[in-house]
Amino acid sequence: MDAGKCSLNFTAVGDLITTTAVDCFASFAPFLANVICCPQLQAMLTILIGQSSKQTGSLALDPTVATYCLSDVQQLLLSQGASDELHNICSLHLSNVTEGSCPVSTVDAFEAVIDSSKLLEACHKIDPVNECCSRTCQNAINDASQKISFKDGGLTSYAGSPKVDSCRNVVLRWLSSRLGPSSAKQMLRQISNCNVN
Repeated sequence: MDAGKCSLNFTAVGDLITTTAVDCFASFAPFLANVICCPQLQAMLTILIGQSSKQTGSLALDPTVATYCLSDVQQLLLSQGASDELHNICSLHLSNVTEGSCPVSTVDAFEAVIDSSKLLEACHKIDPVNECCSRTCQNAINDASQKISFKDGGLTSYAGSPKVDSCRNVVLRWLSSRLGPSSAKQMLRQISNCNVN
């Protein structure tokens, strides 16, 4: 067991880990995977990295560390009753926690490119009734994702491309670091609900 190699701040999201374990309870997880368990697990990972970035300055994990962290997360959830099949049920991959193909992965680099106050303004309080139609927060996230995906001067990235998707994860982690765990969870779950409906 390589415990201790993951530098994430699990105590910052203790309540979220418990909620995720309940949402992914062994007997229900396969049936509620895409509706409850997996969005909650993804939100927890996003917030965990976002909160940890306050200490580390990084919005993505190095692939080696990521392997240990995903293992630690699974062990923690398992110890609280979650399904031992989570990595299969929810397709947990390193890309869920690393920078993937996004050229920006630190808080400083992110804030040098993005108008962070505008992004926060769009997403700090999501209107659950109107967000799925108006997409105020989602549009701000998409704009920020595209903007940072251009950072390496590569070819134009289009929405839905692997690069923009990787950058979207980075944007969500940054937002999660600024909103705090419970507000970030509401934002992430609301966006995920819009995508499901």
